[in-house]
Amino acid sequence: MNIPYHPLKCSGCAQEFAFPSIARAYTDLPQAGGRSGAHFSEMLLLSVWCHQCEGASWVERIPTAREFALAAGLRRMPKRARQEGIDDDLLDLDDADFAWLYQHLAERNAPPFCLACGSTRVVPIDTTQRDTGVLHEACWDSPILFHGFPIGSSGLRIGRASYARQFHDVTGQIVWTRMLARESFYQLCSVLEVRRDDPFHAVLASTIRLIANGSAERALAALAPLVDAQVPAALGLLGALHVLGEGVPHSGSMAVPLLENAKALGDACAAHNLASLYATGAPGVPQDVPRARQLFGDALSMGGQYERDDFYAQDDYASMTGHFYRPA
Repeated sequence: MNIPYHPLKCSGCAQEFAFPSIARAYTDLPQAGGRSGAHFSEMLLLSVWCHQCEGASWVERIPTAREFALAAGLRRMPKRARQEGIDDDLLDLDDADFAWLYQHLAERNAPPFCLACGSTRVVPIDTTQRDTGVLHEACWDSPILFHGFPIGSSGLRIGRASYARQFHDVTGQIVWTRMLARESFYQLCSVLEVRRDDPFHAVLASTIRLIANGSAERALAALAPLVDAQVPAALGLLGALHVLGEGVPHSGSMAVPLLENAKALGDACAAHNLASLYATGAPGVPQDVPRARQLFGDALSMGGQYERDDFYAQDDYASMTGHFYRPA
């Protein structure tokens, strides 16, 4: 996983706390599949302490209609904003993202909740102050101190590193996760999703959170009985882990039968991951672009769209070169 950086530290026991992955965005995929409105938009975040997670986390920043109106005015006067030292994430967005967030968030009224676990038992962390005001209950209420976020690169990463980018709907709920694993000169990628109407949604969603947070061993233990029971999404998740080499061997030949089985049982996400595998090849599976094109079409017809429409119009999926494993 990522080399961790822990900006929070207990002043008593010296336990350190890291924030979850910051790579989060809103999307209307796969629901908007096949429509020109398919969109990805940056999520604005606020740092919090989550009592349920017993650690640092994030909640959405949901600007009010007034905040949007003030930002819209300042966006027309960028020089003034700079001169007056006004710092607001809304001013840094491109026009399409700003418009999308205004359309979907300006009238939304909802209590903030932890984006990692969904709990509303959160308190804000003022990252301009060393004293967070948060007490570590497990250490006799010792104060938890903020040590600052890293500036720029966190340094050279040696060996394997994994990353999770999570995509949310307009209510803030996680819809799907894109996992990336980098090593040497290649990058592996799989989409992880469980539909909300899946009878095993709760346990599978929890399993995806474990994978995203680097706990593949615990995730595999939770998956095992569901894989034995031939639960489609569980088969697809195990196949995706083999594509990534996350907790299991990095093997296309082991991933393919799992993904094919999940697809045959109706898992659209597995169909997409299977298409991605054939688009680039993987250990034991040669690249097969015609097969990939067919499978991407199958995934789309099943409701499994995780890229913008123009992605699927490529002749050879050249945009994936360098982003997935390519056998020599």
